[in-house]
Amino acid sequence: MKIILFGGAFDPPHLGHQQVSQAILDQDIADEVWYVPAKEHPFSKKMSQASHRVAMLELIINDPRVKIELFELNKTGVSYSRDTLDYLSAKYPEHTFSWVIGSDNLPEFHKWVDSKGDNYQDLLKHYRFYVYPRQNFPIEPLYNNMIPLDNVDEVEVSSTTVREKISRGENVQGLVDPAVAVYIDSNQLYLE
Repeated sequence: MKIILFGGAFDPPHLGHQQVSQAILDQDIADEVWYVPAKEHPFSKKMSQASHRVAMLELIINDPRVKIELFELNKTGVSYSRDTLDYLSAKYPEHTFSWVIGSDNLPEFHKWVDSKGDNYQDLLKHYRFYVYPRQNFPIEPLYNNMIPLDNVDEVEVSSTTVREKISRGENVQGLVDPAVAVYIDSNQLYLE
């Protein structure tokens, strides 16, 4: 199978995340999409407890072709895309793995390394990256082995916006799945 890994904090998962995975499947770019929640972000991004982020991801999955891969949460140390891709490629040699990123990642992509210190160029030699359009983030620079996703709606929402709205007591209807909104409210997330 062709599997696209979709890494991120998913703090919280929003409708844009669902939009991306659905577009990949609708366009037959991959047979499955696996969400890969990060444990420790390479750029020291603070995240909510993994148990909350996984529980919210579980709430948005309504297609058997979408799964959650917990490799990064179960390992120690920082989450590097290359290490995850290498691990899963070795574990499932019958599958082909790629990664999807938002265009907001492109300006910093040249800083991506792995645990061995190999850089983004080495990563792109071994794995294909798909790029989906994010509002206010042009699809540039594009490197070799990066494929922009065409004929998809630009993702307008971000987890940061959702968290900020919740902390101000604002409604997040239309930004997250209703089940995720209920979960956030029930668990009093993002109030500070």
